[in-house]
Amino acid sequence: MRQDESLTEQRYFHLYGLKSVAPEALNGALKEAIDELEMALYGPSRTELTDAEIAMLERAGVDIDERPDDTDPMLDYAVEFAAIRATSLTPATVAEGLGVTPVRIRQMIRDGNLYAMRIEGRLHLPSFQLTARALVPNIGRVNQEITDLDPVSAQRWLTTADPDLEDFTPLNWLKAGRDVDTVLKVVPER
Repeated sequence: MRQDESLTEQRYFHLYGLKSVAPEALNGALKEAIDELEMALYGPSRTELTDAEIAMLERAGVDIDERPDDTDPMLDYAVEFAAIRATSLTPATVAEGLGVTPVRIRQMIRDGNLYAMRIEGRLHLPSFQLTARALVPNIGRVNQEITDLDPVSAQRWLTTADPDLEDFTPLNWLKAGRDVDTVLKVVPER
């Protein structure tokens, strides 16, 4: 970052009472804020209902007791999607890392060999399909079979141990150089 950009950023943060922090710290703060927000939005159910409403709901079999340790699936999904988006790469970045042209990357996306998502007109490639300087071995064949999965579902499946893969995750199975056809047999039904 150039010196004048750094000063501008510092002034911006100072003007708004903020400070520049590392992304890891920001992610932790975001998680805390989301955890607090969930309670602030919903509040405890019993305190918002009359005794008559509580009795009627309980007679109907509705469980209104709070479970603060339970997770909110929609919130979990949103956080996972945000993490995938934040760690996704542009076609140009992937091309540079693989030593090919951005045109070749777009061809691979079109052919289904690279998993990509389009957000606000721009392509984003989730990093789960890449190693440090290459594609995960045989990921292209797998990507062709999971094009209908949304990014969170694709990542969850690729990173969840499967008993049919000797408790490997599909990604780790591929990274270990094992048979891609075995992974293709356990691709989720669409």
